[in-house]
Amino acid sequence: MKFLQMQKKQHKGKHDAGRYLLWLFIAVVIISIVSLVTTAYSSEETSRLLLDSINSSEVVYFDYGSHQLREEAYPVLDKAAEMMIGENGLILYITGYTDDRGSEGFNLELSLNRANAVKDYLLTKGVSGENIIVSAMGKNEPVNGNSNDEERALNRRVIFSFNDPQNNTGKYAIEKFPGRRFYAEASLKNEYVNSLIKVNSRNEITADLSIRDSAGQPVDSIAVEDISAVLRWENEGIRDSTEGAPRMIPINDKKKIAFTLTMDYSGSMYGVDSIAKDIPKSDKIIAMEKSVKLFIDQLGSNMFCKIIKFGVKVLPPLKFTKSKNVLYEALESNSYPMGATALYSSIYTALSDTTFQSNPTVMKTVIAFTDGMENSSVRVTLDSIYRKSAATNTKVFTVGLYNDVGDYKPDFNELVRRKADMLSIARNTGGFFYQASDPAELKKIYANIYDQVLKSYFISIVWNSAKLPPKGTQVKAELKINVKGITRVLYKNYTMD
Repeated sequence: MKFLQMQKKQHKGKHDAGRYLLWLFIAVVIISIVSLVTTAYSSEETSRLLLDSINSSEVVYFDYGSHQLREEAYPVLDKAAEMMIGENGLILYITGYTDDRGSEGFNLELSLNRANAVKDYLLTKGVSGENIIVSAMGKNEPVNGNSNDEERALNRRVIFSFNDPQNNTGKYAIEKFPGRRFYAEASLKNEYVNSLIKVNSRNEITADLSIRDSAGQPVDSIAVEDISAVLRWENEGIRDSTEGAPRMIPINDKKKIAFTLTMDYSGSMYGVDSIAKDIPKSDKIIAMEKSVKLFIDQLGSNMFCKIIKFGVKVLPPLKFTKSKNVLYEALESNSYPMGATALYSSIYTALSDTTFQSNPTVMKTVIAFTDGMENSSVRVTLDSIYRKSAATNTKVFTVGLYNDVGDYKPDFNELVRRKADMLSIARNTGGFFYQASDPAELKKIYANIYDQVLKSYFISIVWNSAKLPPKGTQVKAELKINVKGITRVLYKNYTMD
């Protein structure tokens, strides 16, 4: 009996051991599979976790007129630094902002200083400067109306966002957090709407809207139901408002279009520091000219165009023309200025053309191209460009080509400044910024801009004249556009006529 019991125990022990070994084998297989999956997706999941973890801590705030970091910013930035270290493929985008007080130039510089203050702190924590891209927006894109001290405090900020190009977390972030400012690409922020808003009369404002999706493609599916507007003011201590009635007019039904193409022939485009007329065209110049020629090829019968060439100086431009042959001849001209880069002057020259100044049926657009940074303009500033753009109701689209050749090798800070300038010019004039890392990309960019202009929207907002404040009252127009479920608000401050 004891023998039988002992045999049963031995049998049970063998059975338990076998079962244990079986489960052990299964566990090993499962762990191996999980390990493979984890290895395959660890980078992507890590990036997603990073994005999730900064969901509530992507903003740092600043005191009025200051770019000094507050004490409460350090824990937020320490967390960002911890995320960045060891993640070599992760790019951190830092963007500075201000409230609405001060000039455009002052605020642009202040917002850049704030963004650099964040960057400098991260550098002290061991983050590589090559993984950081800084930009400045000044007082553009406020999160609210800047109507009081509390609202202004929220606009004095620096935001930062991550993008892992290898694992496309930029796309993931936009899908997961569509209202946040993550990047789809380095050059294409989640910016959907830009516009020049013009005050036509006491009871009407108009806006030329340019709208694109997170992939940089023009959006042509906006209806009047997607647009709303409200006018706000304060009179004798009492706040009031009135809603506006929007009216949408297709751009081609309303206007002719006048394009000015500014083209960079500075030394960096040739890859040389000297000036010599017999230097052959570089691949960059050839690609630029081919792209512009293709742009000219597709100009419609209702379109005018002219070309402005610049380098160390701006060459006298030809008059606007509909003749493609005249434009081809201007394009092929051998008058190449070379030397430094008078970028600001070239754009200001384009904006200063008076041909269509008194003709409201002509939509004026400048396409400004460069591979360098402003270093040659005389008495032309970003402020003067913004003012001239507003005065002439002219949009500026900017194109930057950043693949340097030959002897000219800019440092990292110059590369950042190039992009910051071009981005700021576009955002402050109603256009968009495009960047190319290869000359072959220019063809696609110019085609995109052409498409973007043709798919613009001309909006008229009429206020209820019976409910407008007295003459001389400071008012703020808020124009809301719903794009694919995301509401973008544009502001216009002015004095009631």
